[in-house]
Amino acid sequence: MEDSAYHSIPPSDDRARDADADADETSTYSLVMSYPSEADYYALLGLARDPPPSEAAIRSAYRTLTLSFHPDKQPAELREAAERQFNRIRDAYETLVDPKKRVVYDALGAEGVRREWGAGGVMGRGGAAEKEERATESEREGKEVGVKAMKPEEFRRWFFDAMKKRERGVVEGLVRSKGTLLLGVDASNTISVDQELGEVYIHVPKPKVSNIALRYEFVTPFPTLRTIFGEDVKDDEDEDEGKEDGENEQDDDEGPELTISAGVAGPFQRLFNKVELEFEDGETETRKIPLPLTLVTQSVSLGASVSRVFREQAGTQGILKRWPFSFLQNSIATVNTTLLPAPTIQTSLAKSFVLAQGTRPFSVVLSAIFNRSISSALPTLSFEMTRGIGRKKVAFCHWSSGFIGWPEFIQTLFDPYLGLPLNDVLFEGQEVSQFQFGVASRPAAVVASSDDDDDDAVHPDEEPAEDEYEALRAKQRKENQAAEAWQLAVSSSPVQNGFILKYSRNIFSGKSPTKALSQWSSERHYSLPPENEPRAVRLEISSTVSMDLSLSWSIHGSRQVSELTRMGLGVGLQAKGIVMTVSWSRLRQTIKLPIAVCPLDSVNQDSAALAVLLPWLTYCAVEFGFIRPRERRNRRKLIARRQKQLRKLIPQRKADSAQAIDLMADQVRRRQEREAARGGLVITRAEYGHHCGKPKKDGTVREPDVADVTIPVAALVDHSQLIIPKTAAKFHILGFYDPAPLQSKTLKIWYQYHGKEHYVEVDDAEGVSCPMRLHLLDA
Repeated sequence: MEDSAYHSIPPSDDRARDADADADETSTYSLVMSYPSEADYYALLGLARDPPPSEAAIRSAYRTLTLSFHPDKQPAELREAAERQFNRIRDAYETLVDPKKRVVYDALGAEGVRREWGAGGVMGRGGAAEKEERATESEREGKEVGVKAMKPEEFRRWFFDAMKKRERGVVEGLVRSKGTLLLGVDASNTISVDQELGEVYIHVPKPKVSNIALRYEFVTPFPTLRTIFGEDVKDDEDEDEGKEDGENEQDDDEGPELTISAGVAGPFQRLFNKVELEFEDGETETRKIPLPLTLVTQSVSLGASVSRVFREQAGTQGILKRWPFSFLQNSIATVNTTLLPAPTIQTSLAKSFVLAQGTRPFSVVLSAIFNRSISSALPTLSFEMTRGIGRKKVAFCHWSSGFIGWPEFIQTLFDPYLGLPLNDVLFEGQEVSQFQFGVASRPAAVVASSDDDDDDAVHPDEEPAEDEYEALRAKQRKENQAAEAWQLAVSSSPVQNGFILKYSRNIFSGKSPTKALSQWSSERHYSLPPENEPRAVRLEISSTVSMDLSLSWSIHGSRQVSELTRMGLGVGLQAKGIVMTVSWSRLRQTIKLPIAVCPLDSVNQDSAALAVLLPWLTYCAVEFGFIRPRERRNRRKLIARRQKQLRKLIPQRKADSAQAIDLMADQVRRRQEREAARGGLVITRAEYGHHCGKPKKDGTVREPDVADVTIPVAALVDHSQLIIPKTAAKFHILGFYDPAPLQSKTLKIWYQYHGKEHYVEVDDAEGVSCPMRLHLLDA
């Protein structure tokens, strides 16, 4: 036998595959969550996903299957079955032969193709593609071509951008408001310390409400003539004239946004009403009758802000193309106005700069706060700059001028005009200047987008080697397990100087504690992984050390408890002493409950350690004693319930498989006879299923659940070669069915090549390549 007659594919280990699937519960649960319920079009046509098949290969596979399954070529008793199978094949062919539909199918599957080409989809009636095609030739000038004329790669980028934009709009529609409720509780008698003996005592708490803080804000499009009076403010002629003048029309989501916020905060105070009582004997007594709690505060806020994104203008005209307004391109401008407690106006401008091509950009934010009349003092100025200095690391600095009064000589010269008394130098509420510099490391993203500038990122268009790809994936998984983030900073001001340290990471699990809100980048679709691991706890630690060595710290842990809902528990040393905080948040709506458990003058090392260890041990007991055992029970119930549902479908799937085999039997038999005549690849036997029977209660072994797939496997032989990609769901191949749902299955193939017997077996996660010398059986 000649070596050139075999594939030059490295052999795989022929390990024993008789392990029971129930032994690995987590793996079975992953099968439940990722079990493919719809047909695999590539497997249906016998094609590989990677490398992508050419149009000629798709048409050739379709013509070959047409010979076996076309209804007009079948007898009357098989015509109905042939028509049903042929419709599936035709759907797969029409999807894969269309480059645009194939892009959507690779990302979202068959259901995604039907959805996006239906009403409401990006390619359907009224979708983004239809709006794009309606653009006039003048509007398209200088822009991309219409969707129908796009090449596959152009359409791929356009489609993913459209999906990302739509998804972002849905998510932003859920979180257009933000609310925070903080309710302080005084339970400072819970922990007491005997200063003389140094002993710590725990008492039954007597909590009482001490203060409250409530803040709410919502975002809405900035009211304009278009939004107030409708879309047709101008007639078509006016719109055309405006476009000829170089006024580029902005999309709705690029217009200015208005944010309105309000808040109130302050302590509660118990007031008393004096009442004079007169008794029958003539005596009188004055008593204090407590009144309901009263909120005593001057901290009431009400304000609004407007932000606008200035994107780069594509045309050659327009005000943003002229100096100095061109500086505003690719920048964000914000104006914030506060009415209460005092009229204040804050303006800011954010923009990125690249000093040299190929270097990392500098992000700069300039702000000015007008909280007094210009005749009284200059505005408060601030400057903030950030720049990436390495993989996931960024350096930042922040400076604020604080209160800046007019110099005395200017006050003297312009006193009649400024109206400022010379002796009035100090003002109430003067802000102090501040400078902060530091370095921060951000946690690794779950999926690196195409515009990441990390050197180690794998871009979608690249084809790394298999071992290199696996190494990068392992590195990414290791980073995501911890999701570490830290920050080191030095803060200086006339009031206080100190060091700031912050650190956070995930514990108890390798999964992120928050669900990713976006599955889209500008290049591809990343489906969310199944929830087959316990949710992690996000642990955050922060500490500030002042120059006088005074220390303040906080430890906070949060966990996702349901869809988009998180709960947290924290302990910290604050001005009120040791404070324990319970938090709840969902869709940017937050409730915090800080509870003071020990006054500041009674805090020592033992009381601080007790305040940290007690809630930590309580949580560990609940997590590992109740939550995780309950999740394991629910997981076993889900597996059993899903397996029972799938087993009910086995008879129907088996009947469909038998009909498909009957339809292709004659055609396959003739092809195998031609292969045998020239000493090619002849499939003698093939079976697919779960070969490890689970012992019964009486000790006997259950018969293996297998299906005879000799003819379906032989139908895949082409020019003495058999290739089944590892990415293909094997039970979606024509003539296959799943005899053992949610269990490990093996495909066993016996075949002849050059007249000699060969044998190979692979599991569901492996591909098949025949013939190979490794498969040769000893004589």
